[in-house]
Amino acid sequence: MKLRKADEMEQYQNEKSTKYGFIFYTIALLAWSLYDFVIKGEAGWQLTILLIGCAVYFWSRVVYNRKMNS
Repeated sequence: MKLRKADEMEQYQNEKSTKYGFIFYTIALLAWSLYDFVIKGEAGWQLTILLIGCAVYFWSRVVYNRKMNS
């Protein structure tokens, strides 16, 4: 199996898919966490997963930005 570099169209599609996937899971986990907070009085693991996911996302943006600017 030979791997090849993605062309510009594939990169564009991957970026769009990643963006919409990130937005979906962020909204879904936030809604689930808020629902549990209102019903049970605790945020649960959903909020922890959401915060870790956002931290990984923003940290990777910082790292890649620094790589591109150095």
